[in-house]
Amino acid sequence: MSAVRPIPLDASGLARSRSILPQPVGSRPTVVFDLDGTLVDTAPDLAASLNHCLRRVDLPPLALADVRPHAGHGAQAMLREAYRLAARPLSAEELAEQTRCFLAHYEAHIADESQVFPGGVAMLDRLAASGARLAVCTNKTERLAVRLLEELGLAQRFAAICGADTFPARKPDPIHLLGTIERAGGCATSAVMVGDTDTDIRAALAADTPSILVLFGYDPGEAARADATRTLDRFCDLTPTLVDSLLSPNRIQAKAL
Repeated sequence: MSAVRPIPLDASGLARSRSILPQPVGSRPTVVFDLDGTLVDTAPDLAASLNHCLRRVDLPPLALADVRPHAGHGAQAMLREAYRLAARPLSAEELAEQTRCFLAHYEAHIADESQVFPGGVAMLDRLAASGARLAVCTNKTERLAVRLLEELGLAQRFAAICGADTFPARKPDPIHLLGTIERAGGCATSAVMVGDTDTDIRAALAADTPSILVLFGYDPGEAARADATRTLDRFCDLTPTLVDSLLSPNRIQAKAL
């Protein structure tokens, strides 16, 4: 992967909007994907790691359906929810220990049951064939994101794979999305963010980048639905034509198409 070029920061240390970044003319589109709940259904392996931790402390396992809405928010969020459902206090010390247990188990079983969502591989092929750059911007750590995509045979498809620890801040801070676009060799004025949660959509809004919310993900809440440029029920509808429409001067009208 290429070195990260400096990103202009404002007085608060956050990345500035793309509107003030110098951009090359005629850039190929860059399509940036969230990972968990967007490209890959990782919930089964995340649930297995959570239940491994719960068994250690004699708490009942959770059904996959109960884990799925929280699967995109990280290990600690899943652990807190599990303890809440069990009506058991969770100290900071136990949370830290259980988080270490979760991550160790998850890394060892990162792709046991995780799968690309239906139509995802064909969608990536379609976009790549059209000349689009592809990138991943996830709140997973970069190492785990790369490992998961390598296990699934997808890593080589992406010009950049950037995680929660790749830049000084992570989504919804725009520095994460803008940095991913730069690392992929793209420009912010020709980029689209694809995600499944409000975190992804807020990152796109902060970067002044059009967004696509996939409705089959883990947490496509009302705020995300309201703020996304487009919503999609299936990957077969994510086409080069749609990407181009979102990047056109009349992209505000594309939400209604």
